[in-house]
Amino acid sequence: MMKADEMTPGGSSATELARTFMEITSAIANGEETIDVFSRLTLKCVELLPVSAAGILLRDADGVLRVIGASNPSAHLLDLFQVQNEEGPCLECLATGEPIADTDLDSAGRWPRFAALARAHDFSAVYALPLHSHQVAVGALNLFAHTTLSDDRLLVAQSLADTATLSLLHVDARMDGSLVVQRIRMAVEARNTLDQARGMLAQRFTIDGDAALVRLQEVARETGLSLREVATAVVLRDTESPTFIYLAE
Repeated sequence: MMKADEMTPGGSSATELARTFMEITSAIANGEETIDVFSRLTLKCVELLPVSAAGILLRDADGVLRVIGASNPSAHLLDLFQVQNEEGPCLECLATGEPIADTDLDSAGRWPRFAALARAHDFSAVYALPLHSHQVAVGALNLFAHTTLSDDRLLVAQSLADTATLSLLHVDARMDGSLVVQRIRMAVEARNTLDQARGMLAQRFTIDGDAALVRLQEVARETGLSLREVATAVVLRDTESPTFIYLAE
């Protein structure tokens, strides 16, 4: 039997991996916003796997891909590039419903422009793992690494992608397809509000978008509000929200 401090095939301790699943499940059960859970999950991917960045994309009701969560600016940029240029592992993953990997990032390969951008950010391998609902890939977890991942580590990564799916479905894998679409719509709307709030803070305090996001996350922790609630207060200029007390400091 594996002891609590022994390593899983993914390279992380069994305790760390179990704690992550418990944290995510608890967050879902307590009604935490999908966008908050997804953002946390991308950070956990970087902690638990030998990857430097991770991002989650979802396909909305109109079939348009949306960046919902990202561990850092590089992941957000690369995922946004895929959406805007319709080129990259995520597009292929969603089309086939199967995990996709590129460990060469060859400029003459299947995604030359995406590969060039990934290499420019010092990545040498990329992976896209499907988020399945009712046997349909509704999104993908993208991983960006400096080294090739073993099959065992990819198995851990797929488990994390499945956890993201549970977050979207709020644990109930039997959820009706129309409700899944509604969950995706809500997550997309929350992300759009977050991006708008980032832009407003960046302009107000003369900082870049990444610094603005960090500030929003700090306010969410300090107030006990969700990231969506903080972003909404900023966008609506709700001066009675606790958000404005912390932003004024």
